[in-house]
Amino acid sequence: MMSSPELARVARRPDGPPEGLLSVFYVEVEAWNKAEAFGERLRELVAAGLKACMEADFQAETVSEADVPAWSADAWLKAAPKYAAHRGDEEWTVQDFLFSFEPGQRTWAWWDVTLSCGNVACIWVDSGGEPVFGCEELRWMAYVAGARSLVGPLLREADEWERSESLGVRSGNDLQT
Repeated sequence: MMSSPELARVARRPDGPPEGLLSVFYVEVEAWNKAEAFGERLRELVAAGLKACMEADFQAETVSEADVPAWSADAWLKAAPKYAAHRGDEEWTVQDFLFSFEPGQRTWAWWDVTLSCGNVACIWVDSGGEPVFGCEELRWMAYVAGARSLVGPLLREADEWERSESLGVRSGNDLQT
């Protein structure tokens, strides 16, 4: 489910609403003034995964970690206990994360990350209208990006997304599309 329009949505807010329902994760970040940084970090992680999807040789034993942000090494360690408390003891490696973007494996496409209110952000993805889908890599990325907790996925109408302000979109965003 990867395309260059998907990578473009990582770099900037989508131009308009999707045709159907979106799946949303409601994410609690540490404080209201940390939401923008959460959005930036999450977009960097998704971009790394999407670039791997486009460029990596998934027949190899490992794929390049060159696009994984340098800041994530420390965040990876901090994410493990939060993820374990939410989903169990299994910890993701960088290779697990990158291989989750293997073409044909994901059942979702990136849409946006927005501010709900206060210290609550929303991760929006297109799951093809499916209420249940494989999304553990999204949960892992949320914790690496700085989530304290999260709920979802839940199906929502696109107008809820339209009323929200996108997070992590900077002018001159260096994410390549």
